[in-house]
Amino acid sequence: MSERLRILDCDGHVAEPVTLFAEYCDPEFRERAPRRIDKDGQRRVVVDGKEFPGFVKFGGRPLGMEDDAKIPRPVQQPVAEGGVDPQVRLRDMDSEGIDVAILFPSGATSLCIVEDAELESAVYRAYNRWLEEYCSPDTDRLKGNLLISMRHAELGVRELERVVDEPWVAGILLSPHMDDFNLDHPRMNPIYEAVQHHDLPICFHAGAGRPPYAIGTNESSSNLFMMHAMAHPFEQMRAVAALMGGGVFDRYPGLRAGFIEAGIGWVAWWLDRLLEHQENLPGHVPMMKRKPREYVDAGQCFFNCSPQEETLESVVNIIGDDAVVFGSDYPHWDCGFPGTVQRIKDRELPADSIRKIFWDNGVALHTRVKDVPKRSPADFNSEVA
Repeated sequence: MSERLRILDCDGHVAEPVTLFAEYCDPEFRERAPRRIDKDGQRRVVVDGKEFPGFVKFGGRPLGMEDDAKIPRPVQQPVAEGGVDPQVRLRDMDSEGIDVAILFPSGATSLCIVEDAELESAVYRAYNRWLEEYCSPDTDRLKGNLLISMRHAELGVRELERVVDEPWVAGILLSPHMDDFNLDHPRMNPIYEAVQHHDLPICFHAGAGRPPYAIGTNESSSNLFMMHAMAHPFEQMRAVAALMGGGVFDRYPGLRAGFIEAGIGWVAWWLDRLLEHQENLPGHVPMMKRKPREYVDAGQCFFNCSPQEETLESVVNIIGDDAVVFGSDYPHWDCGFPGTVQRIKDRELPADSIRKIFWDNGVALHTRVKDVPKRSPADFNSEVA
């Protein structure tokens, strides 16, 4: 029998409850922590006493229609239970054959809406404490990306230093932009210096309809089909362009970045387009020292593929198989659980490429996973052994 493939899920999510912020915040911030209220039939977020009635721009107008149809937000039950209960998640990971999951929040990234710097950082500390507890049943298999402040880099680095040596920490979560500045802005340099020093990756994951509002949110005509389809790849394109064009990867040659939940089909085309603009507009990217493909070839950029993408084989053929990682998106409504692993196995890719996508490339991105003990087939159920 052939050796079982090891599988690293580079796009897992928790479904953190909003109640965690009051529960896990430092005592002096608990009364100001984010909470939810229902008012006039609408769910609102309250932060530091301020209501945000339009916090989530959901988009319920069907295309081609004039009026909002009040379509309910998509949810995936009972899968979402694994987002709050790590034991359920571990059982679901076993059923898929997943060894290790790298965990992102679901809504906590949107709390950049907090205006007070110290309160914003306290909110992220609360989330990180909750995530530490979530991962605690098995810190070999459950790994988290830290949530830190981007507006206030010094406070962000302080939070990184607080927990960087914890066994559950695998990387740093950043948004592809913040307010009116992109990832090339010098204010981000302390964060890049710290993550390079600690050999951690930075992982970028956009959201649809929530702060920091992604490209496509306000351009979607209040339609979720457009909003969700545009937000993820458009934001990752912005992130790639800023990091390469701003010379961030050149200043920090040990920096590794994961571009998550945007698929892979756009990558080859975007690298070509950036090269064309680099050659024709060199004065606008004076700190960009290499061609776009060279940053990928150097192992500084990794892209999360989607199992159903018809372009996966084509993109791997163009950019190679060293920069593609697997992600399930569990337990979100569009994750495709169960069966995300099998759909990759069924692709028309060489066995060596599939092994790289499932494990080797993810470990190159999240280097702390390399020391996770190997599990035997007996540790999984018979369907995946």
